[in-house]
Amino acid sequence: MLKVTYTETGLHLEYSPEPLSQVLSDRVYTYARAQRPMTMQPITANIPLSAVLIQALAWTQLQDFELTRCDRDWFEVTLSGLWLTEEPEAEHGIFVTELDLRLEQRLLSLWQWSHQCQAQKLRV
Repeated sequence: MLKVTYTETGLHLEYSPEPLSQVLSDRVYTYARAQRPMTMQPITANIPLSAVLIQALAWTQLQDFELTRCDRDWFEVTLSGLWLTEEPEAEHGIFVTELDLRLEQRLLSLWQWSHQCQAQKLRV
């Protein structure tokens, strides 16, 4: 399962070996015990990937993903999943999705490489 956490400072992508159903069950239980509201809705989310990285891979590792060019420096991968937050219109929360394990690991690696590329570019 992939989890994308959206905060005021950006997003963070991480892999979890737990199945989506278990994560959702645990989260609902936690919110209920804490007597906090919880919104869960199906949505699509976009994960940014560096255009330099995408071009270097010559698309071979990305044929399983829907890619959209955002601007000169970035592409986005669009994923379907669930949005979890306390408020329905909140801009921060958690997006979760479950893909084939191979795809999840590939996307996580590409996202990490993208941020390394961006950090190197900012230092130059």
